[in-house]
Amino acid sequence: MKQVVETFHGTSLQGLIIAIDEFEVIEELIAAGKIPDNFLGYLRGLLQMNSKIAFAFAGLHTLEEMTADYFQPFFASVIPIHVGFMERAVTHQILANPVEFSDNATSLQEDFLLDYQPEALDKIYELTHGQPYLVQLFGFQLVRRYNDLVFELGRDRDAVFMVEDVEAVINNTEFFKRGRYYFEGVWSQAAQGADGQQALLKVLAPHPEGLSYEDVRGEVSTEGFDEESLKEAVDTLQRHDVIAETQGRWRIIGELFRRRFVQ
Repeated sequence: MKQVVETFHGTSLQGLIIAIDEFEVIEELIAAGKIPDNFLGYLRGLLQMNSKIAFAFAGLHTLEEMTADYFQPFFASVIPIHVGFMERAVTHQILANPVEFSDNATSLQEDFLLDYQPEALDKIYELTHGQPYLVQLFGFQLVRRYNDLVFELGRDRDAVFMVEDVEAVINNTEFFKRGRYYFEGVWSQAAQGADGQQALLKVLAPHPEGLSYEDVRGEVSTEGFDEESLKEAVDTLQRHDVIAETQGRWRIIGELFRRRFVQ
């Protein structure tokens, strides 16, 4: 790293950003004895070594949820950024104009001639709630299906995606197979931290319109949950953007995740 920083001199390079995804694995590696306890302290030292070096840690949990002592050195050294759902307008824009978000926009502009019916864009947003990975997956699967129909099977069709195309994609098992990393990731995350998160999801999944808190409490009472445990489970799932309260009713935010869970 010192050698890399030295190469900055006399160049147009502004600095070095090191991105570490799934940073929670560090805790697992420390617990397994594969890396030393002071590893994060060492990383913090690298952060302070030069102002042109920065780290971007991405993961499912916040640093506040990482209770191990070796995460403490980072508490005062990082700026937390919550990555939530995209707004409806942004979701529409990314799907309908993917070339604007590409490094190779000029060449793609000539190739991407597909369009979306407004109702189809609304349908995708309703199903994904703007979850970035699922939105991208929808775009990929729709284009792939179009290419198969037009270029492989030789069918003549308009270059416009309709609601029927969206329904065809989600009714194809391939979509959920490709999206399993997201669905399994949400479910696995619910097994960590506060007890009862998965049990709470089981209660909410059959109800797309949601349940009142009183109804939820009545449903989970048979599982032996006390009020404090239920509140902690609700708070954790809400903080992780899995459930939300709308007009006094709690529901699973991601309609696709809810459907997958019911299936």
